[in-house]
Amino acid sequence: MRRAALPTSGERERLLAGVVRGTLAAMTMTALRQVTTGLGLVEQTPPDAVLKQRGFGVVVRTPRLAFYLARRQVALVELAHWVYGAAGGAAFTRLPRSMRRHQWAGPGYGLATWIAFELSVVPVLGVDQARRIKPMEHLMFAADHVLFGVVLAGDRDWARSERRLPARLRRKRLARR
Repeated sequence: MRRAALPTSGERERLLAGVVRGTLAAMTMTALRQVTTGLGLVEQTPPDAVLKQRGFGVVVRTPRLAFYLARRQVALVELAHWVYGAAGGAAFTRLPRSMRRHQWAGPGYGLATWIAFELSVVPVLGVDQARRIKPMEHLMFAADHVLFGVVLAGDRDWARSERRLPARLRRKRLARR
């Protein structure tokens, strides 16, 4: 049986960049969700619904732990969302370079993550909130996932190979190593 090859330093760097960008994209998405929730356009966000309806079920038998977690629910929802964003960013780096360089790669990927969540995670967890989503909420969730993808994809320079970067950017990157 062949062992999988270890990632090169360039692949590790790109993966780390994806994790960081995914986390920042999820944080940006959180800011937009604060606005849409505050304006009454969204009643409850999907991560909040998942955590409220399914997340604490395991710890209900431990009252102290349940109380501790309930008091920190907002922070836990955000941290879980950022970890999900980091994983999404890492997965984005594994897409073929030709796809990542396309101008619609980020927004398309953002929408794809939302659709995947709605079609896989929501039915498995049986989240009640999913059955009560209004059309405006769907629109807002689509918009915040497009924003996630735009921030994740960034300027697309990080998706290019070193050889294809302009000489000044190659020198700048080499100087940072």
